[in-house]
Amino acid sequence: MTKRQLQKIVRELVNVSFKDDRMVEVQVLRSIKTLKSLPRSEAIQALSEYLKGLKRIEREHTLYIEAVMPLSPIQVKKIKQKIERKATITKVVVNINPEILGGIKLRIGDEIWDESISGKINQVKEAISG
Repeated sequence: MTKRQLQKIVRELVNVSFKDDRMVEVQVLRSIKTLKSLPRSEAIQALSEYLKGLKRIEREHTLYIEAVMPLSPIQVKKIKQKIERKATITKVVVNINPEILGGIKLRIGDEIWDESISGKINQVKEAISG
């Protein structure tokens, strides 16, 4: 099997491992079983690429929230509802980061919304230094 054929199979398996932007455990197990049946060197490469693909898609639907202090479940729910107008969210991860000084910083996939005080300070610095 050529490398290109193997990549195509892995991409297809990654795509069928998700339904409605959620990972389907049964399909993931089937895909892993399929890939394990390949010759050893191909199986290792294919499984590695498959896991990277799963993580990439999961990251695209995970909302990461950074705040200075813990957020209440109601605050998290409101933030999630606002972001869901723009993207499908299947998972929310909240991190406490005192370095942002205040406000919040959001990331989903490649998009970042920085409403933190440190982010605003950096924007002012960039504007002043041109």
